[in-house]
Formats: sequence, C-alpha cells, structure tokens
Amino acid sequence: MNTKLNPISMKRENKKLILRYLIEKGQSSRMEIVRETKLAQSAIWRIMGELTSEGLVEERGVTTGKRRKPVIYGPTRSFITSVIYNVEVLETLVAVGFLDGSWRLIERFPTPMNFESFTERVKMAFEKIIANRSVREDITKVVFSLPGMVNYERKFLIYAPNLKWKNIDFQRAFEDLKMEVFVENDANLSLLAEQFFSKDVKKSKVAFFLYFGEGIGGAISVDGNIVRGKNSAAGEIGHVILDGDNSEIERLLSVSGLINKVKSWVGTGENTLGEKFQQLKRLWFLGQKDVKEILEDYLHHVAIVLRNIVYFLNPDVIVLGGLINDIYEAFGPYIRRELETITEKEILAGVVIRDSIFKEVPPSLVGGNVLVIEHFLKTL
Repeated sequence: MNTKLNPISMKRENKKLILRYLIEKGQSSRMEIVRETKLAQSAIWRIMGELTSEGLVEERGVTTGKRRKPVIYGPTRSFITSVIYNVEVLETLVAVGFLDGSWRLIERFPTPMNFESFTERVKMAFEKIIANRSVREDITKVVFSLPGMVNYERKFLIYAPNLKWKNIDFQRAFEDLKMEVFVENDANLSLLAEQFFSKDVKKSKVAFFLYFGEGIGGAISVDGNIVRGKNSAAGEIGHVILDGDNSEIERLLSVSGLINKVKSWVGTGENTLGEKFQQLKRLWFLGQKDVKEILEDYLHHVAIVLRNIVYFLNPDVIVLGGLINDIYEAFGPYIRRELETITEKEILAGVVIRDSIFKEVPPSLVGGNVLVIEHFLKTL
C-alpha cells in the first residue's frame, strides 16, 4: 500500500506546519521559518504568499540591524477567531480570541442560575461584539467553557451540578447566533491551552490539569489527546470519594468552600473569589493561627489528591490552576512536604507539579480560543 502524500496533500500539510509555527512562535521571517521547519525555501516563499493573500498572515514589520532587513510575518489579527463565554458558577467572562493565540476580555456578568436568563445575556454580549469586530464565517466560532460534564462532539451539556443545568443542547439553544457553537469542560480547555503554549505539557506522554474553582475539575491528556471517556466523565476527579460518604473531593478542595470557612477573616463583600484567596494568603504568611489550621488541612487534602493522581496516572506533568493560578507558587513547599511523606519517592521522581502559565485569566478562557485554532488547523 502506497502511503506517500500526493502533492496536494503535501502542500496542505506544509501549509498547516507553517501556520502552526507562526501561531506558536508569534512572528518570524521567512528564513527563520525555513530553518525551523526544514522545508524548501521555494515552498516557504510560495506558501507564505498564499497565506498572506488568504488573509491569514500579515506583515509585522522588518528586523533590526545593519544588513538587509527581512520582513517579519505573523498571524493576522484582522478578524476574531472566537467569541468565548467562560462560565463559572458566580461569574461569566466574555472574551474574543485571535488567530495568533491572543485574547481580549470584553465584559463580565454574574452567571444567572436560570438558563433562559443566561441565554439572553449571552445574546446581548454577542450582538455588541459582532457589531464592533470582523469575523470569518469559515473560521470564527462561539465557545462555551462550562463547569460540568460535556459531550464535546454533540455540543451538549450533560450536567453542571453547581449551576443545576442539565441536558442542554447548546447548538440548538444558541442557533439564533447563526454561528457554529463549541462546548467543552473548563478543565479540558485549560489543559488544551497548556498543551498549546507550554513545552513540558506539549512533550508529555501523560498530563493532568487540576482545576480549582467553585468546584474541582480535572482533565487528562495522553500523547497530546484529551481523554474524555465513554460518557464524557474522564478526569472528573471532583466526584471521587476519598473516605466515606461525606468526603467527595469537590467538597474538600472547593475554593469557595475554603473561603467560606475563613469568611470571618476575609469578609463576605463583593470581592471576587481570587481576591479573597489573595487575602487568605496574606493571613497565612502573617501567621494567623485559625487561618493556618484551616488552610493546612486544605493543603493536606491537596497533597492526598496529588498522590492519588500520581499513583493512578503517573503523569509527566500536573498543572494546578483555574480561578486560582498561584496555589503552588504560594504553598508549593508545604504541599511538596506533605506529598513526600505519603508517596514513594520512586513514584514521585521526575513528576513536574506547577501552576498554570496563565495568571491574569482562567486558563479555560485561553483554551476556548485554542480549541477553535486547533479545529481550523485540522480542517485547513
């Protein structure tokens, strides 16, 4: 059987290779692309001309220096690739994404528990975005990041327990938008974002994302593919029981639950969950006794969950993040000590545990745009 690519297929694959390189690198000259991709110079020149004429790549300027200055190219920002709704229990963030992997936060609103009210808020935000942004009908998608079990292929929310939303066909619910809808679990999108932008996850055989939010989520990738499972429940670590009927991991590790335990010290005002967590950190470092006891119990359970992930999956990388993206930066030494007392060092050796590389927004928001870019590259 002849498995060689025909010239048309080869050109398409080379085009994907070049565009992916530009998206991940940000911008490059044509000679840099030749060096990095190992493709023929004539092929690079021809394909770059096509990508530019198709409006997918644009000139960004020229290099500096005394010699002849090559033109720098990068993915275009002339249209949006995605309209992203990053849905959490308390708040929904609305953003737009671009082909170069960047994003821009547009607005935020309290997440209505009533789904019909939610659809109205989504449509209002969408109309404002479309009125002010250029789209490409062949590329631009609407993406919902959701805190629950999602059937990605069917664009269907199975169950978001903390929102009490169940059995919702998102493509049908938002057919008035006249645009294809993507729906995915927030932890899966977070891992997808890390896989796209960070070398350790990209190179890993197995990676896990532990998502900290109002609840707790998880995502698994094996050989670069998100594992969803037969009923889209793979990675749903929040529903695992540690010991007895009242010890579901979501109850033990929910950031909202933690903040509720220390509300006497951090207050119950209008601050976001992240802001309250930063206040909790300050109290910890100041040595507030009651806060330390509550937080150390929480971190002990974080270590137990990490131990279980290490033994069950033996991943190359475990990433912590979500609504809180500096847990390991702040408490890593404590978590590591706890983990090393309950885990064989041979099993833990070489396993990287770190925070998400995304600090300013939930990584799931970034992953929403990556989802569209990956879909576009596969279908290019």
